[in-house]
Amino acid sequence: MSEKDALVPSAVFSPASGVRPPQTIRLDDGREITAPAPMVESVGAIAGLSPRRARGDGGEVPGADVDLIDALPRDLAWPTVAAWLTAAKSVQTRRARLQDVAAFLRWLDAHAAGIGLLAVSEDTIVGYRETIATGRARAGVRDVGKPLSAASVARRLSTLSSFYRYAMRRAGLRANPADPGFVERPIVSGEGRTPMRTKEEAQGLTSAAASDDFLVRYPADAVCVTLLFMTGMRVGEVTALTVGQLQDDAGHRVLVFARKGGKTARVPIPPALAVLLLPLISGRPSYEPILRTDDGRPWDRWRAYTALRRAATAAGVSSHGLTPHTARATFASLLREAGVPREKVQEAMGHASSTTTQRYERGTATLASHAAYDMERLLDDH
Repeated sequence: MSEKDALVPSAVFSPASGVRPPQTIRLDDGREITAPAPMVESVGAIAGLSPRRARGDGGEVPGADVDLIDALPRDLAWPTVAAWLTAAKSVQTRRARLQDVAAFLRWLDAHAAGIGLLAVSEDTIVGYRETIATGRARAGVRDVGKPLSAASVARRLSTLSSFYRYAMRRAGLRANPADPGFVERPIVSGEGRTPMRTKEEAQGLTSAAASDDFLVRYPADAVCVTLLFMTGMRVGEVTALTVGQLQDDAGHRVLVFARKGGKTARVPIPPALAVLLLPLISGRPSYEPILRTDDGRPWDRWRAYTALRRAATAAGVSSHGLTPHTARATFASLLREAGVPREKVQEAMGHASSTTTQRYERGTATLASHAAYDMERLLDDH
């Protein structure tokens, strides 16, 4: 399938109309299909996927990922990917899809040069799985030589399976090369690997964020840190919040937003958080981001990292390994350690499955009672 195989010439896209007329494509096997016609010229124009060219420029995803997708052939591969990204239920899903497909394209270029995205086989997908799982991938991973976790491998394969299922319906593929019925997924451990912070550290971070000095210097940082630790929200959910998403509901002040997967969530604002949040948004229009840069753009996840580091410095807590996901893991672990029912924590975190919530249940009490310490006492018993 190539540009020369198109039965009609590519129509000129009109940004004013926002409509790209569908093209008829003749496939190599002689079939004719109508190619997807996403209403954008670049995947960077899809909501939630604006390219980031420099830290703090307001971009939402790496510009290199956008450029990589936009370099795909425009006859069928690019419009299929762009339409699939647009069809995602939420911004978070779009971003995850973009990241995973861009990683796969980089891997293809390094390990299977010449094979197009719509021409991969089951063997190609198996090879991808094996190299990223064993640390032999030369591209498509953040740390070359370091294997990805089973959960990361499984997620990437799931993303590719979703894309190829879509391509079967829209791009004429005969089969899904990443079908889980043929390409086995790794066994994912019931325990996650994101480290948590202790109750004392979490208290120190949130207390430092709420201190008078910190509030005067970094009011938005204080809100970000408290939101992450007190609600367990994902960093993408926090940075995407607008003023108008703070609403009154049944006598509570709540944040209303779309979770990963598109489900609407209502998270109540505890009084300690309201004291920080309400002054920050007072008098501002509903469309403005709650966490904004000096020129009015929404924060990105890197700016949230800065907020956590500032709070750690103020609290005298180590910032090593302190990330928004660490705060989320701490939220879940401390609640479960305190006896809060798993289903309640699951609902708060927006997990579709309780198995996912269970992966966060590795609190300090469990470690403190580990048999390794019992063995140490036995060996020291003279």
